Parts: sequence; C-alpha cells; structure tokens
Amino acid sequence: MSNKHEFSNSSSLRHCDYDTATGKMTICFQSGGTYEYECDQSCFEALKAAKSAGSHFHQHIKPHYKGVKV
Repeated sequence: MSNKHEFSNSSSLRHCDYDTATGKMTICFQSGGTYEYECDQSCFEALKAAKSAGSHFHQHIKPHYKGVKV
C-alpha cells in the first residue's frame, strides 16, 4: 500500500509517497528530480508533519538515508 502526500507550500518538495510493502519513500522535488529512500514509515510521517518540508528533508533525511535517483 502506498500513501501519497502533496506539499502545497514547499519551494523544495513537490510530493512524497511511502510504500509500506517495500519500506521505501519516494520524494519528487520541485526541480524535477525524483529519489527513493529506504526508511521506516515514521520518517515519512515526520516529513509530512514538518512545518518546513525542505528544512526537515535537509536536516533529517538527506544526511541519514542514501537517495537513489529513479
């Protein structure tokens, strides 16, 4: 099962999706790039709940999870 979330107020992130079957989060950036991160669902939920999705990504996801371009 996947869960898509749109970022309506982010200048960095367009949307993200978490696939519970694979444990992978896909993030689509405003710049057009799309990357996949292997993480648990709490990482996805924290990104959705963040006041600034871009800041949260740069502080909590990018330094800790390897992104694979898709």
